[in-house]
Amino acid sequence: MSRRHSAEKREVNPDPKFGNIIITKFMNSVMY
Repeated sequence: MSRRHSAEKREVNPDPKFGNIIITKFMNSVMY
């Protein structure tokens, strides 16, 4: 089923260890 509205973009918190948003996005893609 398609959505009527597009999904809202979530705010990505920086990585707690390195403080980098790109690392957080990479880890999320690896984990999920």
